[in-house]
Amino acid sequence: MSASPLEYPRTYHMAWWVYLLAIPMGLASCGLGIALVFLLGAPPRSSGALWALGLLVTASVAFGAWMVAATLRSKVVLTEDAVAVHGLLGVRRLARSDIAGRRLLSLQYGQKVLVLSPKDPRARALKISSTLRTDAVWDAWINTLPDLDAQEAQALEAEVAANAELGQTPEERLARLAAARKLANALSYTTYAVAAWGYVYPRPYWLAMLVLGALPWIAIVLVARSSGLVRIDSRRGDPRPTLAIAVIVPGFVLLMRAVSDVGVLDIERALIFATVTAALLVWAAMMSDAAARARPWSALLLLLLACAYGYGAVVLADCLLDSAPGENFRVAVLASHVSRGRNTSYHLLLDRWGPRSAPADVTVSRDLYGRAPPGSMVCVHRGPGALGISWYVVRGCGG
Repeated sequence: MSASPLEYPRTYHMAWWVYLLAIPMGLASCGLGIALVFLLGAPPRSSGALWALGLLVTASVAFGAWMVAATLRSKVVLTEDAVAVHGLLGVRRLARSDIAGRRLLSLQYGQKVLVLSPKDPRARALKISSTLRTDAVWDAWINTLPDLDAQEAQALEAEVAANAELGQTPEERLARLAAARKLANALSYTTYAVAAWGYVYPRPYWLAMLVLGALPWIAIVLVARSSGLVRIDSRRGDPRPTLAIAVIVPGFVLLMRAVSDVGVLDIERALIFATVTAALLVWAAMMSDAAARARPWSALLLLLLACAYGYGAVVLADCLLDSAPGENFRVAVLASHVSRGRNTSYHLLLDRWGPRSAPADVTVSRDLYGRAPPGSMVCVHRGPGALGISWYVVRGCGG
């Protein structure tokens, strides 16, 4: 379908639910910032606290105002020979004759972004949200642009079909690519399932932690054995399947479990072991993927993410593999509080015990928090650690 020149220009706005979600959130942020001034009553006495309050109020109001204004301002105008994206800070226009093609990028939570890539490699791509309310004229205009995703997928299939190392016939080689894609998808879904298991209900505990710890290494081995068909992570637009989810996600669940379930008394030794473990994981990942080695900056990014795996894996292994009898202490609960934010955590202030020469705050489970009010006793078990990292856990004392 093609539109008559008389049908242009056409203006497209965000979906109605975007306005219903973004504008109330922006107004609430503005209201929160203003309310802080009145809820505190008297102004802070110190200049530092006054500056901190002013910064918090300004940031809250500014963010809310930006969200409302950006939502109301956002629109896309389509003409016969160009597309223009209107944002809060201005308008970005790209002529049809300057567009090399289109891509469709997947973001978090199932969102999609249409990317119009310019022919000039120095120019920025034009990104358009999938929340735009479009019509048949829009679809016809966009669909006449070259599909860069399809072109790269075809180029990859041609490259695989011509690679004699992947099989004896082109059909066998393409079948191997299809199998690699299925395997990558299966491992990614498995990773999400195991992450939910380890986060929500890790029973049996040792098995959940073992599987989480093994997943990144399984992914690295699969990449190494794929002859380049599977990547640790890929550049934007690369049609090859990736195993980034299996390499990265387990580490954050292990980190969460290590922080919430185990106390560390020798933090310096734990951090040294964690850094070495993270570096080893990154080295193995880089060795398994030649394309990753060609992008040195990706190693640094992966190292930062792998630190979560390093700390979680080291602390949990040190605790779970510790076969020494350890020591037990009965400790008084001095106070308790709940920290609410993006995640809710439960805390007890414990009296001094063993190596603790002063009261200290510890994170506990919701169940233990409910059974250990201030004035009660909890039991602390301390172990030397399989890796020499002294650790402890806080438990109920039973009857």
